[in-house]
Amino acid sequence: MEMANNHKENKEFNSTNIIIFILQWQKPLIIVTVFAIVSSVIFSSPFFITPLYRATVVMFPTSSNAISKALLGDNDGNKHDILEFGVEEQTEQMLQMLNSNKIREKIIEKYNLIEHYNLETNSKYKYTKLYKQYDNNIRFRRTEYMAVQITVYDKDPQIAANIANDISDLLDTVKNQIQKDRAQKGFRIVEAEYEKLKSEIKQMEDSLSVLRKLGVNDYETQAEMMNQQLAIELAKGNTSGIKRIQENLDKLAIYGTAYVSLRDALEHEKKQLSLVKTKYDEAKIDAEQILPQKFVVNSAFKAEKNSYPIRWIIVLITTVSSFLMTLLIIIIYDNVKKSEYFKKKEILTLKPENKQGIIISEKDEIISKLPESTPKVVKEPPPKILNNKIEEKISPEVKLPASTLQETITKNSKNYITNLPQNMENYFNNLNLLKILLKWKWHIVVITALAAFLSLFFSSSIFIKPKYKSTAIVYPSNIAPYSDETETEQMLQWLNSKDIMDSVVKKYELIRHYDINVNDKEYYSLLSYFWGKNVNITKTQYASVKIDVMDTDPKTAYDIVYSILDFYNKKVHNIHKIKYDEVVTVCKKQLDDKQKEIDSVENKLHTLRTEYGIIDYGNQTREVARGYLRTVDGNNSSRINTPEVLKLKKNIEQKGGEFVIYNTRIYDLMREYSDLYAQYEKAVKDSKKEFTFSNMVSSPVVADKKAFPKRALILLYTITASLLFSIIGISVVENYRNKKQAIAEM
Repeated sequence: MEMANNHKENKEFNSTNIIIFILQWQKPLIIVTVFAIVSSVIFSSPFFITPLYRATVVMFPTSSNAISKALLGDNDGNKHDILEFGVEEQTEQMLQMLNSNKIREKIIEKYNLIEHYNLETNSKYKYTKLYKQYDNNIRFRRTEYMAVQITVYDKDPQIAANIANDISDLLDTVKNQIQKDRAQKGFRIVEAEYEKLKSEIKQMEDSLSVLRKLGVNDYETQAEMMNQQLAIELAKGNTSGIKRIQENLDKLAIYGTAYVSLRDALEHEKKQLSLVKTKYDEAKIDAEQILPQKFVVNSAFKAEKNSYPIRWIIVLITTVSSFLMTLLIIIIYDNVKKSEYFKKKEILTLKPENKQGIIISEKDEIISKLPESTPKVVKEPPPKILNNKIEEKISPEVKLPASTLQETITKNSKNYITNLPQNMENYFNNLNLLKILLKWKWHIVVITALAAFLSLFFSSSIFIKPKYKSTAIVYPSNIAPYSDETETEQMLQWLNSKDIMDSVVKKYELIRHYDINVNDKEYYSLLSYFWGKNVNITKTQYASVKIDVMDTDPKTAYDIVYSILDFYNKKVHNIHKIKYDEVVTVCKKQLDDKQKEIDSVENKLHTLRTEYGIIDYGNQTREVARGYLRTVDGNNSSRINTPEVLKLKKNIEQKGGEFVIYNTRIYDLMREYSDLYAQYEKAVKDSKKEFTFSNMVSSPVVADKKAFPKRALILLYTITASLLFSIIGISVVENYRNKKQAIAEM
């Protein structure tokens, strides 16, 4: 029954345990909480925290970056409307551009942020602190509607608004400048090609003028008319006329092919010039004109109310944190206080009371009752019992043998220990751990302090050389994926190639710089390990490529970043050039083969023209038929030169079919040659063009503060690890001692 009641009492206590505990300690809790409220209100005031005002710009990217394609492009399927909003890819590019150091440096210079942020101009790490403050006060993010939000905090609301709007404007300036640099290079290439075509066309026209002066104005028409007139003169028997016409026909035979070739080539080149002129106009517009790269939805304006600090949040968090922390400290204190009883078993003293047989502690707490047969204790200095052992003799007036009293008190003391109210221990049972920590506190303090000292000592520059980091962020350009990978992934593959690493290692003598012994058979593996530790090339969340280089010399780290990009451009250019040179070689061979075939056919035609007099098969056949059949009109029918007609008739009969074949073939060959020549010229242009294959978004800088090692992190990890291992070791020692003592008592 009594056990049931005790269980009931414990259950009722446990259900209200925390509330009762708080009420018992309400005074310190109230004092600390009120103090926290007052302190948070005072220290969050402008006297201690500078209020910051917020300015925000919201904008969308454009879908098209090329003005010419948006405005002048003929292919409507690939044409972007200049009023169309950009999608995820353009938004990510805009975010990367906003985070570039080009915009950051312009803002820092314009507003003199070093002085504006009250930074020491003579500080060794002034730029590191400046960039950190800049990143804290100026933020960029993508909204849920695929827009970009620029948020600026500053102690001056007008400056905050100006910085936000200027960043928005600088986006156009920086992006247009990057694109304009490429567009101007492209324009110079197209311009050179355009001027070259114009020069070639001029040369062809000059050559045709010379041929016209020689009497070749329109090969086909002249050949037809001369053959008609030759037939007439033959019919007349006009020897001088025949001779004169034959001389002109000989000129046509000599210069006719050149005229036809030049005329057809000129026609083709003029078509090419028209296409190149279109590209020229587009490239010129891209190089000289600019368009905004964004649609501004909300511009920044001067804020009327500060956005930081939010005092009510500071007060609320401080109040709640102080209350909870105080409560936790009180709980620990209360448990530590209770642990003293277990440590010393608390001195129990028999005190005289009105009621018979009550054992009371020094704190006047009723422990238990003695049996009713126990005599009363007289009002004399009561006997003291320390650790359940009677240290003073019982007064003679107490009619109770000492052994009986000892046995009774020992029994009831055990009950007291067993049936102690659990209070907060049910919820916060940390007494054993606290006892161990308090017992070994000086050992733990010494070990932790020693670990902290050693971590600071061994992380100093004496043992670990500090490293500085330089970073560049780039986008790929002028490269095309080979399979399903993106241009960024292909760029990553190029940058991580072995020959780029070897080129940089050779240029900066990194084997010596990394103190690697070249005589070691595994030196290259060691070199690759150091390269991987110091050079990190990754893809960012905005589909750009980030190059991080760490080195003990900040200038070397800076130079290596640029060298990696330089070797990357050279590598891609060389590989592309090799491919283009292969195309040039193939096209040149095809051109040479085609020219040989043309020369062969031309020689055949020349023989047929000069030896057999066959110049224009159709007209000559018709006129020979008229002379042979004497169907010539007028008086000339009686003056037909029959021998010449018969001779030409025989030649046409023998060689006419051959002439038709070669004459048709020469036109086909000239057309094929013209097409091959266009391919050849394109391959030559591709082989000679000098393009870069990356767009620099953020250029590297020479670091003014080391990036490795992070001594604060090393110190934190070392202290935490030493503390944990110390507690584990102490626990093992305590368990070993307890077991040893238990064995000894047995």
